Amino acid sequence: MRYWKPLVLAAALALSTAAPATAAQAGPPRPPASAEPATPASAEPATPDCAWHPLGYRTSNVAYPDTNSQYWLLHYTVQPGLTISLDGRYPDARYASFASYEAANSSFTGPDGAASVLTDHRIDPDRGSRNPYRQPVRPGGKFTVTVTERAAARPNALPLAPAGTAEHAQGTVVYRVYLPHGTIRLPQVTFLRGGHRVRVATCADALTTPAPADVPTTPAPPASADAAPERPAFARQGGAGLYPNPDNAYLVAGFDAPPAGQVLVVRGKAPTATTGDRARPWPDPKAQVRYWSMCDNLWWGPGEVVANPLPDGTVDPGCRADFDTRLDADGTYTYVIGTEQQRAAVESVPGVTFVPLSAATPTARHLLILRDMVADPGFAEAIQNVPTGSDPARTAQVMGAYYPRTAYCPLTALTTAGPSACPVS
Repeated sequence: MRYWKPLVLAAALALSTAAPATAAQAGPPRPPASAEPATPASAEPATPDCAWHPLGYRTSNVAYPDTNSQYWLLHYTVQPGLTISLDGRYPDARYASFASYEAANSSFTGPDGAASVLTDHRIDPDRGSRNPYRQPVRPGGKFTVTVTERAAARPNALPLAPAGTAEHAQGTVVYRVYLPHGTIRLPQVTFLRGGHRVRVATCADALTTPAPADVPTTPAPPASADAAPERPAFARQGGAGLYPNPDNAYLVAGFDAPPAGQVLVVRGKAPTATTGDRARPWPDPKAQVRYWSMCDNLWWGPGEVVANPLPDGTVDPGCRADFDTRLDADGTYTYVIGTEQQRAAVESVPGVTFVPLSAATPTARHLLILRDMVADPGFAEAIQNVPTGSDPARTAQVMGAYYPRTAYCPLTALTTAGPSACPVS
């Protein structure tokens, strides 16, 4: 069960480190939740100081972010009769969604059965606007999403909290955008309760793009140069407690750093994906998924994705998505995970894609995550069809050729004879 350990560990750290820090940025509700007495439904809603705190590898780098995505968080306090209105415009991007989360940072089903996610193509436009994820029209049309107690009875609605949630518990809405084209306009946020309307201003740092965050990592014991690492195997996990995207399904595999002179090779059949960074209608007859990626993360710490500063001032992120992954003639990818010093040699091999180990701690244990996003119902081998918690054998049974298989391999063998010199299993 080694494949489960990093998510359990990171969940505990994320809950003790990431969530309180983000909530502290947003400021306490007014009045403080711990001291607020029971209030009638006619009372003015408690609101955060601002809306849409950014989260991702460029800000706090926790909870295993995909480096091709941008995330914004809106924190709220659960109150009877509360409705939160999000007035936005459809972005020009590969994918966008809203999802609500309970106090433990997990997705949930509302008391009336409503799912806590709204994907772009499921968001109805306001009157006079059209949705570019349903038909080929220009992005920028208007929509209104609400977060409310009775989400199933309303269009464009997310549930406020699971059944039985105590008043004054915390909740979060996450707005996700993958591969944006141009500027993202964040929705205007209004809290409504008992006839009171309170507009919440957008956070001052919501649209900044800082350099990737420098997050201290927990020291890990280095791998022994003489050890023969166990071949990593991927299994299906859910990411509870880490703001998991309900539109995603995840495979994870922990692995020890390759011995000196070796690399880790990962090979599997790639699903077809929607192309580009523009809004396109879904379903797409040419695509099995909306997006997919392979990301390398640190096993220890709060769920840090690799982001290596390079001498030229750029950053080598730990994710490789569908659009920057080389495929062979039959649609198979070959990822090669190694150090930045091995990068040039790896990239000289036709048909392979380099994925970096952490430059700061290259000998530490790492964690690979393969994401499938919004799978077409006809894609039987999608990660979404593997029961959550399945072991590697069951996962491979469902996914067939799409299951990623691995091997440690000498770099000299790879560069001399190509991927065929590194048989995976």
